[in-house]
Amino acid sequence: MNPLEVPLKRKIAQMFIVATPPLKDQKKIFRIIESYVGLGIGGLMIGIGGRFKFAQKESVTDIKKLQKFIFKLKRLDPSLFLAIDGEGGYDFNLFENIVSLRPAREYGLLFEKDNSTWEFEKDVKNYIKIIRWCGINMNFAPVLDVAQQGYQGYMSESGRSFSDKSNTVKTLSSIFIREMQKNDIIATGKHFPGYGSLDENPHFHLRHQKKEEDLMNSAFNHAIKKSWIHGIMKGHVLSALDNKVPATLSLNVENYLRKNLGFKGLSITDELFMGALNEYYKGLDKASTKRIVEAAKCNDILLVSYPKEQGPDGKLRKSVRKHDHFQRLLDAVYNAVLKGQIPEQKINESYVRIIKCKRALGLI
Repeated sequence: MNPLEVPLKRKIAQMFIVATPPLKDQKKIFRIIESYVGLGIGGLMIGIGGRFKFAQKESVTDIKKLQKFIFKLKRLDPSLFLAIDGEGGYDFNLFENIVSLRPAREYGLLFEKDNSTWEFEKDVKNYIKIIRWCGINMNFAPVLDVAQQGYQGYMSESGRSFSDKSNTVKTLSSIFIREMQKNDIIATGKHFPGYGSLDENPHFHLRHQKKEEDLMNSAFNHAIKKSWIHGIMKGHVLSALDNKVPATLSLNVENYLRKNLGFKGLSITDELFMGALNEYYKGLDKASTKRIVEAAKCNDILLVSYPKEQGPDGKLRKSVRKHDHFQRLLDAVYNAVLKGQIPEQKINESYVRIIKCKRALGLI
């Protein structure tokens, strides 16, 4: 696994996980994905935010159709990370109508009522059976954010956080991580350093944490030290670690994660076309090349869906007219390395972590 023997652009391509095209025509989808695989892409996110148009009808997933689709992807490239947003509940859940994994808050309340985790463990195991059967090997969950006192704030919406109590979040997330990872599914804790104190949705707004997180005693550190979690997703939030640059783009945040918390797994961006970053760049990064270069300096995995364009009514919508964004963003990072804006050593370190993880899963 000598990164010096791998072409630079292929190493960079391994850092990208790109959402599958939001189309219904399988031939068109695979033409696009084949072009991604030809460039050496690291992985694909199946759908966007728990929704996958190709395999869903009226929000119900056809799991046989989904499985066939994923197995076809594996024939294209068996080494791909194949990821979902699989929190359970109502919003980030590809299998909402297939298998019961209720909103995290419901399990938090059960645990706080009688100290029991039995029902949660049962439902997580059933959920994992479906994930494995479909061929998925990475899950952007669990949520490690602790909601505001009184179960308030953004992470209380749709019951996404287990609780406003740190111990509940630690206990239940540990079960989720353990069961995922012993079944060869990468668990990804999110959204470091924490969305818990936010009132507004970072899909639309960039905000500063209302209070400083005690990260040494947080569910994030617990997941790293006690559960050996394989992935940590960073959030688009300003924090005490960096009050000027969103955590997703911050070297300070990455350094804290690696040096202070001792994290050795994959650092993963939240989706890079979200509104919080559009707000941060104030319209000066329409091509998204600035954010991708900054993100590549301090993350292993760069998660992208589809850029947004302004329609005739002034509203922003995902642009699916073109599917050239992966090539464009890959070129931007590649050129930044050639110009010395990103050290090649950083790319090598990320590449080694990615390949190590894929080997552990038996993908290569």
